[in-house]
Amino acid sequence: MGDWLDLTSAPHLPRLRHASPGSLFAAKARLDLFTGYQLTPRMPQAPDPAPRPNVRMIAERAGVSTATVSLALRRHPRISADTRKRVVKAAEELGYRPDPQVAKLMHHLRARRPQGFQSTLAALTTIPAERELPYIRRLLRSATERAQALGYAMTPLRLEEGAGRRADIERMLKARGVEGLLLLPMAAPAEFKELLDWRKFAVVTATNAVLAPEFHRVVPHQFSNMLTICEQLTTRGYRRIGLVLNSRQDLTVGHGFSAAVVWQNVLGGAESVMPFVFEGEGRTELKKWFEREKPDAIIASGELEAKDIARELDLRVPGKIGFAVANRSGASVFAGIEERPEEIGSASIRLLASLVQHGEKGIPEVPTVTMVKGVWMDGKSVREPRRGVVTSTEHEAF
Repeated sequence: MGDWLDLTSAPHLPRLRHASPGSLFAAKARLDLFTGYQLTPRMPQAPDPAPRPNVRMIAERAGVSTATVSLALRRHPRISADTRKRVVKAAEELGYRPDPQVAKLMHHLRARRPQGFQSTLAALTTIPAERELPYIRRLLRSATERAQALGYAMTPLRLEEGAGRRADIERMLKARGVEGLLLLPMAAPAEFKELLDWRKFAVVTATNAVLAPEFHRVVPHQFSNMLTICEQLTTRGYRRIGLVLNSRQDLTVGHGFSAAVVWQNVLGGAESVMPFVFEGEGRTELKKWFEREKPDAIIASGELEAKDIARELDLRVPGKIGFAVANRSGASVFAGIEERPEEIGSASIRLLASLVQHGEKGIPEVPTVTMVKGVWMDGKSVREPRRGVVTSTEHEAF
């Protein structure tokens, strides 16, 4: 029998009915004398809980200050790798776990406090100034604004295409205190393995044109965007959708454009039209392709490309043949996708600032890809949707 008195095991004891409080106390006293048991349970005393590990305890074990512990656990670049390892080891030995509520409060307090100067970031591209498109200017402007809001200065740099190892640029970046690099869209897809000693910088790319090394990326969701274009064209009655694209551009977007159009033409309900993916700057076979495939709608990568295609095929815009572009910027006669470069620039800097603050430099072991979906923008280059047809873009507005 345990510490509790089991009254059901004592049938010889009288049952108490309609007893007054006084009689109950008297009965309890008689029961205590008769049985030698107490009705009040004797609960075991719980030992005092061990104190929860905190920053001060970690500091004592690691032999550093509490401020150093706080910075080391946030992987701040001011703390050396050896000190950070010592602090992390001490925290693991103590079983330290950060309090999510405290972290939430500290984030709230930091967000309300004006950001002081943190360090400098740099944005790199190989696109010459005369070829710079509005997309890049909008992306860089948004990235600069976000960087300044987080307390970082932003330095844009333009490199020549095909640049090899550039120790002079590396020295200049270090002299300016640059800790993070944002790689912007490039003049052409290329590898940049030898350009810099990447171990010295936190890096985020805002393009698929950086073929190597593989850094964290924030880019448009090109496959989804192209599927949106195809869907919008089919709801307007277009059945033979043809893609005209430079092979270098298709490589830049990871073949997302051509893959989406082929999927639409094979499995998405449209008629099969072979995409016209050409090499270099020439489109010598464009007219033959147009006569052979007979597309009733053409998709181009951008507005300049769409105008060139229409001119070479002697087509009017707007006209019988519909035109849509994968990257539309501002008001335009062409319908197409607004790729939201401001969102891409802002998201890139948020990620880059986090890498800098946590001391995560060099080529990541597991690169991540953040894809931003674009928005369909109507234009006179395509017909109005057929009556009674609701597109996915219109449906999402509800």
